[in-house]
Amino acid sequence: MAKNYRLIVHNQLEEVSIDDNGDGRYVAEFGGKTYSLELESLDDNTLFRLWIDGESTPLAIRREGMSLDLFIGPDRYVAEIERSAGALTQSGPAIEGELRMTAPMTGQVTEVLVGSGDQVQEGDPLLVIVAMKMNNEIRSPASGQIIEVAVGAGDSVDQGDLMLVIDTESG
Repeated sequence: MAKNYRLIVHNQLEEVSIDDNGDGRYVAEFGGKTYSLELESLDDNTLFRLWIDGESTPLAIRREGMSLDLFIGPDRYVAEIERSAGALTQSGPAIEGELRMTAPMTGQVTEVLVGSGDQVQEGDPLLVIVAMKMNNEIRSPASGQIIEVAVGAGDSVDQGDLMLVIDTESG
């Protein structure tokens, strides 16, 4: 299943779809083109060898929350990840006005920043998941009221596990 991202690169919004084949091979759609990617880790998941359509180049990734510094060959790119609600945070049919937030990745919840009954605005931080030694801040895709928190600090989650539910009609 492809994951969709909205990246702000050089002050322009770009939509990227990445399909993981599970063996270090990916198919990415970016800028209206489709790329065949292969990724080989050279260290502790910050240095890689990246093959784009069969051509090899070094890749370094530094991630801080939802911000990425990408060094692809000699070029540096700074990107802000904007998770789209439909692609990464909602699973299954929702009751009208109810947004079921699921884990976008496997990891460990280190912080829960909201509680049941809290009002949140679109973009507010909700919780932090550590995956592959990186802190991933999960933000609200919509305004509303938290009606269920299904995880706590220290809990392990698998991709797709329910984390919390937002009532978007009470925002």
